[in-house]
Amino acid sequence: MNRIFEGVATALYTPFCNGKIDYGQFESLLDRQLKAKIDALVFLGTTGESPTVTREERREIIRFAVQRLKSRVPIIVGTGSNCTETACELTLEAKELGADCALIVTPYYNRCEQDGLILHYKEISGRCKFPYLVYNVPSRTGVNVEPHTAKIILSDGYAFGIKEASTDEKHLEKLFSILENKYAIYCGSDENISLFLKNGSLGAISVASNVIPLKIKEFIGNFKSNYEKHNYEYNCFFKDFFKLLTTKINPIPIKCADQILHGTRCEFRLPLNLPNSDYFEYLKKELDKLLYTRRNHA
Repeated sequence: MNRIFEGVATALYTPFCNGKIDYGQFESLLDRQLKAKIDALVFLGTTGESPTVTREERREIIRFAVQRLKSRVPIIVGTGSNCTETACELTLEAKELGADCALIVTPYYNRCEQDGLILHYKEISGRCKFPYLVYNVPSRTGVNVEPHTAKIILSDGYAFGIKEASTDEKHLEKLFSILENKYAIYCGSDENISLFLKNGSLGAISVASNVIPLKIKEFIGNFKSNYEKHNYEYNCFFKDFFKLLTTKINPIPIKCADQILHGTRCEFRLPLNLPNSDYFEYLKKELDKLLYTRRNHA
């Protein structure tokens, strides 16, 4: 099985300050990830508000990541589009700027059929010749990569795995069965990490690890080394923590949580907006309660 990483990759948010990319805060965010020995980093995914990042800003972010990380961890860049031509251009750009891999979401809005998905990824593979992960997130795109389709796409030499964010357990069961552990399957929704690990997943691309990377690393590590502790941790802390991250559209909760836990600046680009003070008070109260419980039952 080809793989870019095993364990935890963080789907990084993009910090903003007065409408610009905040590279000082980006530095701090990357430092937190490196100290936790995170296994890979994903830039310019949905969590990174990629639809509102300009083409020039994309290039700046990729250059910043490559220069700052200097091969310390694999750099995965979101290059998907609902235009195949644009997806090819973005993937070639990431390749030329020194990224290690692309994360390519299925086309959205102008939704295609399964044959269209196969042709879409085949075109990107043939033109770009660059390792990539298929990203299946039907709740956002309105398109689902069926397991048989995934197997056809992944049989291509450049597609090494799939970030799977479907919550349909029958779909997941069929996907793991059809792919037969020959291709990398990564959990794309934090709340399903345990389910994926039970089925043989190589790990997760996590939003939660923006703020608690070491805890997520330990949580996944405990699945193999201490299954009883893993289950206890899930029921005691992670189940409710992951649920908090779904109380608003991603990445609003994770940026707000980072401000509460780490004192960072919380800023969005429209159409995402800063929540009102009531939401911050609610989130702080719930986080304090969860962290207190975890400290006193560790």
